Amino acid sequence: MRKIINKIIKRIKEKYRKPRYKWPINLLVEADLRAFRRKHGYEMNINAPVSFTEKIQWYKLFYDGCGNMHEIVDKYHFKQYIEKKIGKGYTIPLLGYWTNIQDLKKDWHKLPEVFCLKSTISSEGNNIKIIHNKSNINFSDLAKEIKSWLNPKNTMLDSYCRAYYKTKPGILAEEYMENVKNQLYDFKVFCFDGQPYCIYAAIEHFDKKDYPIVFYDLNWNKLDVKYGIHQTGNVPCPSHLKEMIDIAKQLSVGFPFVRVDFFDTDKKLLLAEMTFYPGGGLSPYYPKSFDEKMGSFFNLPTDKA
Repeated sequence: MRKIINKIIKRIKEKYRKPRYKWPINLLVEADLRAFRRKHGYEMNINAPVSFTEKIQWYKLFYDGCGNMHEIVDKYHFKQYIEKKIGKGYTIPLLGYWTNIQDLKKDWHKLPEVFCLKSTISSEGNNIKIIHNKSNINFSDLAKEIKSWLNPKNTMLDSYCRAYYKTKPGILAEEYMENVKNQLYDFKVFCFDGQPYCIYAAIEHFDKKDYPIVFYDLNWNKLDVKYGIHQTGNVPCPSHLKEMIDIAKQLSVGFPFVRVDFFDTDKKLLLAEMTFYPGGGLSPYYPKSFDEKMGSFFNLPTDKA
C-alpha cells in the first residue's frame, strides 16, 4: 500500500512541477549535479570540471557565448542557419512547420504519402514519427499522439540545457530519407573550436535504445571506445568522409565543443543537426581515459556566460 501511495504522490508532484526552464539557476545546478552523481557514481566540482562529461555539465548550464545557440538547437531554425552558413541543399528538405495541431490539420492534405514528423526541440531520437502511408492515418488519433510534443515538459525545455530555454515547441515535416539498403547511418563528428577529433557512427538509430555505436578516428580507423549501454559493431567508411570533416571544421569554429551530425546517403551528404550536449554528458565513455582526453581538448571560457 505504501508503494502505491508513494507512486501516486510522485505522479501528482510531477504533474504540477514547473518545467526546468522556469527553475532558478541554483536549483538547476544542484539537480544536475545529483543526476551526474547517479549516472557516473562520483561527485564532480562544477567550478573545476576536467573530463569531457564533466565539462558538458558546465557547458549546458552556463554557456551561450555565441548568443544564437537557441536558433541552432531548434530543428526548424537550424535549417535556416545552415543555409546562411554554407548554402542550400545541405539539410533534409522541409515540407512544413507548425506550432499548433490546428494548422497542421489544415495543411495535412498538402503532405505526401511518405514523410517524417519531428518535434523541433527534442533530442536522442525522441518525438519522431515516420508516416509510411498517409492515406491509412487517422488524423485524430495522430493528433492525440503528437500533441504532447508541444508540451514543454516533453521537450528539451524540461532539461538542464539552457540553450533551449529561448526556443518554442513546434512540429516539422521532412522528406523521408533512405538509402539503397534501407539503412541510413548517422555519422557524428566531435569538434573542438574548428578541430574535429573523432567520429561515431550509429546503426539503426531509431529502432532500439541500445543501438550500436562505433567510434572511428578521422582516417576511419576503429577506436576501442564504448559509449553508455550501446553495443559496438562495424560501419563502412562513408563515401563523403572528407566533405563531412571539412564541413564539420567550418561549422564548429567559435564553439568550445559541438558535435556535427550527418546522414550520408548514397547520393549526397546531409546535415542532421549540431549537438552541443551529447547525452547531456550523463552517459559514460569507456575507457575513462577517452573521456579525459576529450576533456583536455574542451577549452571552456573563464567566465560564465
